[in-house]
Amino acid sequence: MKNLWNLCLTLYRKYKEQFLYLVVGGLTTLVNFAVYYILDSVCGLHYLFINWIAWAAAVLFAFFFFFSLVFEAEKKGNILTQFAGFVSSRVATLLIEEALLAFTVEILHGSEKIMKLVVAVVTVVLNYVFSKFFVFRKK
Repeated sequence: MKNLWNLCLTLYRKYKEQFLYLVVGGLTTLVNFAVYYILDSVCGLHYLFINWIAWAAAVLFAFFFFFSLVFEAEKKGNILTQFAGFVSSRVATLLIEEALLAFTVEILHGSEKIMKLVVAVVTVVLNYVFSKFFVFRKK
């Protein structure tokens, strides 16, 4: 049992950033989906508009935790500059998400709720790449 615990600690230390990204990213996705599905069920608004609102809630949640916990960005520079870069990169992935969502729902006639899940995979990968290599990159 002690060896397993030591192995887990070693792996955590080695892959801490990726592990925390997955945890915070998962929680961010949960915020996004919760807002999306709640608004979709009570508002009757267009799904792409609801997606923007869910995105905004998730971005605010994500920045706080990515900035302070995952990429330890407070040690790397100005918070306003990083917030602007973070939001810009998220806008880019939002536009990609919106385009993929519209394509899969409008052209391929997929279920908007299922396509939201499918498209989320692409968005999560792109968000990590942009955060790691552009927004919170080490100087």
